[in-house]
Amino acid sequence: MNENSRSRLIKRSSIVSAFGNTILAVLKIVIGLASHSLALVGDGIDSATDIATSLLTFFTASISSEPPDREHPWGHERAETISTKILSFIIFFAGGQLAVKSVQDILSGSMRELPGLWAIYATLFSIAGKTILALYKFNTGKKTDSPMLIADGKNMRNDIIISLTVLIGLLFTRWFNIALIDSVIALIVSFWIMVVAFSIFRETSLELMDSIDDKEIYNRIFAAVERVQEVQNPHKMRIRKMNRFYVVDLDVEVDGNLTVKEGHDISLRLDEEIRSSIDNIYDIMIHIEPAGAGEHKERFGLKKEDLWQ
Repeated sequence: MNENSRSRLIKRSSIVSAFGNTILAVLKIVIGLASHSLALVGDGIDSATDIATSLLTFFTASISSEPPDREHPWGHERAETISTKILSFIIFFAGGQLAVKSVQDILSGSMRELPGLWAIYATLFSIAGKTILALYKFNTGKKTDSPMLIADGKNMRNDIIISLTVLIGLLFTRWFNIALIDSVIALIVSFWIMVVAFSIFRETSLELMDSIDDKEIYNRIFAAVERVQEVQNPHKMRIRKMNRFYVVDLDVEVDGNLTVKEGHDISLRLDEEIRSSIDNIYDIMIHIEPAGAGEHKERFGLKKEDLWQ
């Protein structure tokens, strides 16, 4: 799939998601306020953050698809990573606001009306709508190989859990005739929202710190090196992510009596072997050294045995 087609699919997904979440957010906030359900209002606020997420995704898709230029020789792929990190702050802020409101409501001790039946109907509609949106986001994210869309799909999946929690709370509130249960459920929902925000923040931090969470990628590259007979002692290997792509950097040793062209040909074969083992390779930098020259003492990169420490 070329970048233009990928960008179009991501933008279309963002528009569909923004439209769907707008309907759900307005519905839940209005009915939540009218039926005196703070938990449903909180669920609506969470859907409102999803609107911001979709708009962020839409504009980011245009940026990340831009080719490399003089100011950005590595390209613009990390625009999605930065966008996702901004999203984590938006989600955390929404969860924090709901937590403050819930605690204030619990501590006030004031009498409140029980949530109406319309709150239950709105929550059921929300569960159905979020399920459709989550499946759509996951499918499009996998089709375009977009971590941003897949993360948004996970966020939608969490929204389903939130709505189910709200539904259970509403049913218990009406069953036991205790309005306070609704506020407690809203507080639980707020904590869940903040936990999701932190997990998204952590995932993007790994990429921005040039780390990867899937260490199996290293093993697959070491295995690829072993399949090229002329190459030995792979070391100082570094792998970092740029959105959905991997950048690989490593040093290897070859026979010191080879010509420059022969060494270059070996590095090309190794490059092809690595690309056949790992999907979404953006660039591979291979430094050829003469065998037995001794490794330099730079404090970076991994050897195979480092993975077991």
